[in-house]
Amino acid sequence: MTAWSQPGDTLECPIDAEYSALQADSGVGVRLEVNEVLEQFESRRVLVASAVEFDSDEQSLTQQDRDALLQANFLVEETTRLNDDAEQLPEEVRTLVRQPVHVDVTEGLKRSIFVDNVGLSVGDVVDLLRGDMSLEQVATIFRTVSGLFKKLHSQGWVHLGLTPWNVRIYDEARDDGFPQTFLADAFNTRRGKEDGEDEEGEDEQQQIAADQAQQDQSEDSGEEDSFSSGREKTVVELKPLGKAARAEQKAGDESGSDESPGSDDEPDTMETSIEMGAEDSDEELAALDSDAPEPNESLAVQDTAVAEDEASEPPQQNLQAIFDGIDRLFPAGNVEDEIAVTPGFSAPELLSGMGSEDGESADIFSLGMFLYFLVAGAVPPASVYTRYAPAIPARNFRPGFPPGLQSVISRATRPQPEERFARVETMVEAFEDAVAVMEKRQNTSPENAPVMEVASDTHIGIAKKQRNPTNQDSAFSACSDDDRFSLIVVADGVSTASYGSGDLASDALTEAAREVWDEVLPAYLMDEEFDETEMILKILRRANHTIVDYVNEHYTPFRGSPHEVMGSTALVALVTDGLVTLASLGDSRAYLQRGAGMEQITIDHNLWTLSILEGVEADSALAMPHGDALARCLGTFVVEDGELEAVDPEPDLFQFQVTDGDTLLLTTDGLVDFAGTNMLAAEDNILSVLLSEPNPALACLEFILLANRGGGGDNIGLSVARFY
Repeated sequence: MTAWSQPGDTLECPIDAEYSALQADSGVGVRLEVNEVLEQFESRRVLVASAVEFDSDEQSLTQQDRDALLQANFLVEETTRLNDDAEQLPEEVRTLVRQPVHVDVTEGLKRSIFVDNVGLSVGDVVDLLRGDMSLEQVATIFRTVSGLFKKLHSQGWVHLGLTPWNVRIYDEARDDGFPQTFLADAFNTRRGKEDGEDEEGEDEQQQIAADQAQQDQSEDSGEEDSFSSGREKTVVELKPLGKAARAEQKAGDESGSDESPGSDDEPDTMETSIEMGAEDSDEELAALDSDAPEPNESLAVQDTAVAEDEASEPPQQNLQAIFDGIDRLFPAGNVEDEIAVTPGFSAPELLSGMGSEDGESADIFSLGMFLYFLVAGAVPPASVYTRYAPAIPARNFRPGFPPGLQSVISRATRPQPEERFARVETMVEAFEDAVAVMEKRQNTSPENAPVMEVASDTHIGIAKKQRNPTNQDSAFSACSDDDRFSLIVVADGVSTASYGSGDLASDALTEAAREVWDEVLPAYLMDEEFDETEMILKILRRANHTIVDYVNEHYTPFRGSPHEVMGSTALVALVTDGLVTLASLGDSRAYLQRGAGMEQITIDHNLWTLSILEGVEADSALAMPHGDALARCLGTFVVEDGELEAVDPEPDLFQFQVTDGDTLLLTTDGLVDFAGTNMLAAEDNILSVLLSEPNPALACLEFILLANRGGGGDNIGLSVARFY
């Protein structure tokens, strides 16, 4: 029986003078105590230990040496694999891996001891920053780690075990390797965002309190059938950047003021937050900052005002990456040996026990999941039902992160190895192209905003018509004569309504959109001030009241189930000079596409997705019966004395910039569900249409044909907007 070490055991560890923390001329013996088991597999364990005392031969050990050893964390790897291929590593590969300070083999067990003295693991960095990194920070870490893999693969070796906790980043300019400059930059960025939100903090807290009071009142009323008392909003409303705010901002910029109204509301700095307990209190932020290195206030950071001379000299970041040395490396080729796997990061072929033919494709999958983790700030929710690819897009966890990287993640994490990037270099090229587009979008302003062409269409669906002769999808789009201002609406009526019908609910939304368009277009043409977010909310409120009024008119006193009242999904987009303000309720989707990159912007409001976002394991969430059922939609109310009282809808609100070459697709699930045999195939086919048909009206027609050729089992409603 293998004599594995256990918490409380002591281990002898001679450390020689090559350990950089020691100033001694000769080695020293250290007695370690095992604190906890970090990882445990059938043939391998990783433990955490700390130094408790030294051997008697310590005459050359200085107090500085003693303090360095007592304060260090030690990682201990124990394995029954005695013939380790890593022992054959060429010197070029050894430099990529943190080496142990001591190795011994006893009783069929190989024990390697590492000193935790090189920078920080990427997982610790992301945790320290609470998963809230900017695009620039994500790019810095990904470039560093992907560069490490390029070096590894160029030597004919693969890793097959990447997680954010077994690769480290360090600053080679510092003796301790601590990435202080990177962290200081990140903390200054966070502080800049938080300081910019102070002006609205009180109003936001009052609104939250009012919302909570309204919810409490609904609960106290005893109306358990309240249609509005479902799940919380997924996304907090974005700070509006309406036409008035942008005009004031422009005026402030021209005057040289540092405190122009709306200056914190640039499209590239907009943030959303998830109402799932992720709100950071001032006390928590203060505690976090106190644990972090003291930021250098002179650093030039994103999203904050910086003096001109400081901005011209950005801080030097000598950021490097190194493998932690805990996991083995393998020679590339047919890897047949037993491999330790980590669900959420390991490739499907490794998790299934089939092994990897080349190893490189498995590393590319792990790099894709690694990039997902950087964007989402959360472990990818992989599931057997998705063949271990992520169950939901990364931006579902962080809707405020700019769109653009999901296409890289999706390509790298394909279940089939041959469908992934062929090489790390190819993945990095796609990543850099995506970052360049994201930066171009951030730099788009009203002065260089694109013009647009938009079209909408609906179809009943060939198979769906046989079951229900009424098309319950509705779509509307309108555009100003200068092609720079547009309103786009797509709605999918709930077909199970007993009080009213889905077509009436979806039509209520498009009719409200027509009315508001007629109201807002003159204001745009006269260059008057208006707020895009308020215009969208007006459409949703007006449609919601129409639904409630219809039910009250025809079914009072109401004695049925609220879930049988007509409702509709809602996608409402207002585009002004390349700035898209988008509201979403339900599972209709908005996609942003450019070239081979296509990314879902919205979050599906079904039980599957919202359960995963609330922390349910992906396997459990996707196994839910009726998990595709809508959790939110248009048609919100409470029932009082047999009559419906409208409650204002609370949609997800997104705001993002588009540029020339982008395409925005708004569609109901009638396209997504029937465009392919599964979700991956459907999105591939949707992308093919967008790439092959530049005309929006013809693209809508091609989508209708695509969905009907796939079965046509649902109504299809969609809009396509091309930006030039």
